[in-house]
Amino acid sequence: MLYITSYILSLSFYILSALLSKKYEGKIRTPLFIIAFFGHLSLIYNDFFLKSFNFDFSNALMIVSAMTVFFYILFNTQAKNKGLDKIIAIPTILIIIFHGIFSQEHLIRDTDSIFYLAHIIIAILAYGLLTYSAIFATFVLFLEEGLHKKKTLTNFSSTNSIIGMEKFLFIILWSGFLLLSITIFTGIFFSNEIFNTPFIFNHKTFFGILSWISYAYILYQRVANGIRGKKAVLLVLLAFLLLVLAYFGSKFVSEIILN
Repeated sequence: MLYITSYILSLSFYILSALLSKKYEGKIRTPLFIIAFFGHLSLIYNDFFLKSFNFDFSNALMIVSAMTVFFYILFNTQAKNKGLDKIIAIPTILIIIFHGIFSQEHLIRDTDSIFYLAHIIIAILAYGLLTYSAIFATFVLFLEEGLHKKKTLTNFSSTNSIIGMEKFLFIILWSGFLLLSITIFTGIFFSNEIFNTPFIFNHKTFFGILSWISYAYILYQRVANGIRGKKAVLLVLLAFLLLVLAYFGSKFVSEIILN
């Protein structure tokens, strides 16, 4: 009963927020997201914590999407970024809809290991921040495209300047990059302590390091050459795609395709 209630609550309120008309968007957007978010957390509690820490592909998506929504609520309570909520809500709705279809059993065996749990928590925070940065970068890209083509976008607008939003984007990127660095390098150099297995270089590690290099390059270019605009946004999206391939791509192949 709790699961069905949480499922309906989260899904219906995310859908309501995505379909919200312009007239009411500014007044009740955040409350709708907060209600949907708590329903989302209840689903995670049911499928992750009550099932012996089942960290399968579907639950991993649910947790990272919940973190992304959390960062949206945290950063956009006062911001007037019209349309960003829809870019957040639509993939979250799809993740919840397909949650039951892709659900598998992939239990975390070493839940008593403080090193393992710390690694997982930092990784979730990193993926959540970098997912939010990719979505925010997409929003900025839409605004810049409209500005360059001298179009008035009815679905996307902001009271903030493009330059201000780009500065904010890079603050998020620096934070996510720091957490991603901790995640990747502790996984490589302390594999025995965290996973109880020696480090193995595989496709997951390859794409993970490649995404880290991509984020490092973007941040270096920002500091050295002040990179901004469409080029910066597209590089952020490319780095995020590599990150998705590193973690969710490998989990999808191993747990869904090859299972």
